[in-house]
Amino acid sequence: MDKKREIYEKIIDLMEKKGTKFTTAELASELKISKRTLYTLFPSKVAIINETIDFFFYEFRDSWQAALGRRISPSELLKCQWNIFPDTYDIDKLIKFAVKIRTDYPEQWNKLQANLDELSELIYKVLVENENIKELTNTEKKVLQMLIQQTLVHLLGENYLEENRLNFKETVMSLFRMILFGIKY
Repeated sequence: MDKKREIYEKIIDLMEKKGTKFTTAELASELKISKRTLYTLFPSKVAIINETIDFFFYEFRDSWQAALGRRISPSELLKCQWNIFPDTYDIDKLIKFAVKIRTDYPEQWNKLQANLDELSELIYKVLVENENIKELTNTEKKVLQMLIQQTLVHLLGENYLEENRLNFKETVMSLFRMILFGIKY
């Protein structure tokens, strides 16, 4: 495991134990480094939260950007996204703290929302601009964009996943399957 991933996973693990109220001293202890060294990595607790959000969205966003340039069938797209979906760390843990981030760190909540908006826009482009997916009417495009964006926001901003004992990866992939293949009767 690379060192950077290890650091962010420890941050999320600490958030799981302490919520957003963890201290930098506690994080330094978890990382087995001095508080001074921690401040060379992150200048503040806000930076810790900002960079953790960026880290956890980077690979997910990157995988959809890569898909944007390729013309593949819906089933290949789904299989590819399933295989590269970020599961070497648990994005569900980050989502679990989204409500606390919204309350305790409103600017970081906005950052989370911006990441989701960017991600939903990329997913929308991949689905709409893929020549192997049927051409959509303007109304269908607008509904699809709203569906993706609002679903991701709802999954992140509420306790829906936890209350329904769902994980983020399976839930998002189910949404994509329904979009790509419809609901079969």
